[in-house]
Amino acid sequence: MSEPARVRIVLPPVPDAELLAARAVQDVGARLGFARDTLEEVKLAVVEACLNALEHGAGEVEVEVLGHRNGEGPRIEVLVTDHGPGFDPRRVPSPQIEAKLHGNRKRGWGLELMRHLMDAVDVVSKPGYTQVRLLRRRGGQ
Repeated sequence: MSEPARVRIVLPPVPDAELLAARAVQDVGARLGFARDTLEEVKLAVVEACLNALEHGAGEVEVEVLGHRNGEGPRIEVLVTDHGPGFDPRRVPSPQIEAKLHGNRKRGWGLELMRHLMDAVDVVSKPGYTQVRLLRRRGGQ
């Protein structure tokens, strides 16, 4: 696979739309020979990114899943883009386990979880545009 495998999806703001992105990751990752457990981790990170974009963005969310195979080895790259108000990723507080367990809000783990599951997570955000780039190599972290 010299040319990257590429799947582009536009997710509507409806329940379970993020599962379409997870299916695309499954398809591309299987073609690259990713282990099932690794694919589950990538899918979880992508679902988190999509849920955040659908919740905080303004309408549809664009998802691009790229499968690369070259001298660096197989890898999956996923771009999740929304056109909401934007945010400063440096200002997102790290979740505190005690507060999350005893509070009534269990959300707020998205970026932390993505960073734990992926080899690289990059966020570019400004008003009207946020893109989260997720990268995972087949060999793992």
